[in-house]
Amino acid sequence: MRILLVNPPSGDLTIGLKYLAKIEPLGLEIIGAAVPDHEVELLDMELDTDLESTLQRFNPDIVGASAQVVQTYTAQRVFKTAKEFNPIILTVVGGHHATLCPHEFNSRFIDVVVIGEGVPAFREIVARWDKRRVIDFDDIQGLGLPREGKLHLTAPRPFPANLDHMPRPNRSLTDKYRLRYFYLFENSVASIQTSLGCTFPCNFCSCQHFTGRRFITRSPELIVEDLKTIKEDFIMFCDDHTFIDVKRLERLHDLIVEAGIKKRYFAYTRTDCVVKNPDIFAKWARIGLVLVMTGLEAVDDTRISEVNKRTSVEINEKAIEILAQYGIGLSAGFLVMPDYTEADFKRIDAYVRRHPNIVLTELTPLTPLPGTGFHQEMRDQVTTHHREVYDLAHFVIPTTQLSQPEMYRLIQKYYVRVLLRAIIRLKLYRPQVAFRRHIPRLIIGAWRNSDLIKRMHFSTSQPAPTEM
Repeated sequence: MRILLVNPPSGDLTIGLKYLAKIEPLGLEIIGAAVPDHEVELLDMELDTDLESTLQRFNPDIVGASAQVVQTYTAQRVFKTAKEFNPIILTVVGGHHATLCPHEFNSRFIDVVVIGEGVPAFREIVARWDKRRVIDFDDIQGLGLPREGKLHLTAPRPFPANLDHMPRPNRSLTDKYRLRYFYLFENSVASIQTSLGCTFPCNFCSCQHFTGRRFITRSPELIVEDLKTIKEDFIMFCDDHTFIDVKRLERLHDLIVEAGIKKRYFAYTRTDCVVKNPDIFAKWARIGLVLVMTGLEAVDDTRISEVNKRTSVEINEKAIEILAQYGIGLSAGFLVMPDYTEADFKRIDAYVRRHPNIVLTELTPLTPLPGTGFHQEMRDQVTTHHREVYDLAHFVIPTTQLSQPEMYRLIQKYYVRVLLRAIIRLKLYRPQVAFRRHIPRLIIGAWRNSDLIKRMHFSTSQPAPTEM
């Protein structure tokens, strides 16, 4: 059979990192590797939007797509196009948002919604379709099946004890795109997944809900075998929290050293993890950990406790000091609360100025993401259900002290400072960086983001699309 896997583009209203990074669709590369006996092609519509020509040339039996929240409508348009091309194509959607909110994919153009970890379910779906060509999936666990306007749910699929059943990603599926992938100032970028889920209860985060606060890992031995195949220099760990299991990361460190792998790494962590386990960060700094992303969230303890982060300013300060000691840069996330004024932005800016190893800063409007308990708590205050603006860049709940246009003006103002600070602290003015092949795209992307921020308050007034 011929299977077309599609990474839908972000929505027209979406900002976030849309214009500042293009990362390989790792989940689809894993799904593609899970069905090696079939002919698989991957269309990354973040870079190539000609779906119609691909359908005509490849003539697939199955079209699958993965959907984050901002891809809700574009994924549905992919399936509409596929069904209009050939109504007997089997259409399958999965991914983070499809798992948290499967009912949002209850569409006449979608045959199957995969809920949860997708590899075993997709294998079973493909085997069944190859044999019968009839939608007879009621006994397959973890599915939503649209029927006569309702979504029929099959028995839940338990999450696996580990991720060792997952195949190594088939990165050859993205060969034609790889030179076009980049992340901010890095233009030789690949991704790897070493774990899934997070055990912490931050009320604004959707990661814990995907796995029910389970932390599910892949063995270090398999991770190293994957790393050996990656050509790119800069590796992004696509985990919710890479460093929860310190013993596992020590083993992975040792295996990387034994294998002689020379890479540079980006990973997500929490500040309390850094403070409790400084030695593991020292070890990883020696083998190439150059940047970690962590949510500092605020510069005062009251704000941090409001989102159930279970850290503190003191812990954050100690973590920053430890990372600086080992030469690890920090990409720091700060929540922009609805009642912020310019004084709050100034406090964050002053805080970042005092810490030279905060090389990147994210200013994230507090967002009740669909599928989280926080979204349920805030459902009466949510001002829009348009999924393209749930990008952690728009305000989807009312601001209280300043108007939304004024808040966006401040975000734009202080992002200019973030950019200038990054250029200085990362020495991006050096010729070996400034003349990298993707820098013109990055500059254009930054300009487009700036232009969109000026008009963001109009985005949240857009009504959500009806069925496509």
